[in-house]
Amino acid sequence: MTDLDTTGTAAAFPTDAINAQLERLTSHGWHGARLPRRVDGVAGFRESVPLMTKSDLQAEMAKPGYGGFAPATPPVRVNMTPTSTGLMPVMNSAADLDAMITAARAHLQACGVGPGDTCLVTFGYHLFVAGLFYQSVMEAHGVACIPHGPGEAERAVATAKATGATILAGAPSFALKLLDLGLPAPKVLFAGGEAFTGNPALYQRVKEALPDTLLIDAYSLSEFLPVGRTFPGGTGVHVFDELVWPEIIDPETLAPLPDGERGELVLTHLQKQLQPLVRYRTGDLAMLQRTKPLHGRTLSLPRVVFGRCDGMVKVKGVKVFPSEVGAMLLGLEGVTRRYRVTLTRKPSGGDHLALTVEGRPDEEVQAELARRFKRQTLIDADSIEPVEDLPDGPLLQDLR
Repeated sequence: MTDLDTTGTAAAFPTDAINAQLERLTSHGWHGARLPRRVDGVAGFRESVPLMTKSDLQAEMAKPGYGGFAPATPPVRVNMTPTSTGLMPVMNSAADLDAMITAARAHLQACGVGPGDTCLVTFGYHLFVAGLFYQSVMEAHGVACIPHGPGEAERAVATAKATGATILAGAPSFALKLLDLGLPAPKVLFAGGEAFTGNPALYQRVKEALPDTLLIDAYSLSEFLPVGRTFPGGTGVHVFDELVWPEIIDPETLAPLPDGERGELVLTHLQKQLQPLVRYRTGDLAMLQRTKPLHGRTLSLPRVVFGRCDGMVKVKGVKVFPSEVGAMLLGLEGVTRRYRVTLTRKPSGGDHLALTVEGRPDEEVQAELARRFKRQTLIDADSIEPVEDLPDGPLLQDLR
């Protein structure tokens, strides 16, 4: 069953899948008292299902036996994810892994990956979930998998040559290093661990180095694996909507936002047995777009994630997220990732926004940064000031 979004956009809201998950959660130790048994559609979902935060999850998981998230069935895989208070377990049942692997295998199929291919995995296997997950998916799909892990680039290249690896999974910057050392071009690169399509300079370098390779970007959280990946012929990442329902909300008012507006990404598990999360505030800044069907998928994060929602401030009547600037600096020559946004009042009473960046960018780079800032935030930076050494301090100074 589908429904119309409150924005008027035809949206494949998964009413049946949502209601099936709500029904399963009626006896859940934490969700049971919070959630309705069913909803009539997207409007009812947003009105009757409360948002939850990572703090909610952490607090409950810190209780003996994981509190209301005590596993109803024994987990078969437990990853650990860093939090502000230490490491938090992320548990998956056998059914959870099967569902995730099935979705990811459909993506491999779309990418032309299958039996006869060999994948060199250079993601980490220690706590970081990507390495083991890629290995599980590849092996389930009949692909030979080499769990190399990060680092030791010369050995990785020698191993790839010796085994005839056709697929590479790892950080794109490390892929460039491997190519410099003689790695044969893979037919597919599964990138992750750092901004890729969101870093135009890095993406262009990889694209030029691998003109005949299919380049795949990905977005996931330890709590939501996977969320989305680039599909052949698409941009950004298309959401695995059999696993996850995404929303974008205003992080200040918590109201839903229409397609194309940037705000906080909120995710809901549709099948998860262990640690199921419903309307989970990720804290990530993104925008949602609906596309024509691409390998059966229509929900896309066109620019993946470009910041955090912390420290949002209104400037000239527009909501600005200071962390957005970090993504704008990616790939610009002569600047580091250190910056500061300072807000003051103009003599006329309006807002004055000054952007200070560390480094020695030339005028052309400063002009490009000004264009990126305007394109991202829809307002102009009143001044951009480079400094060689930016003192430690907050990203935002609001002196108005």
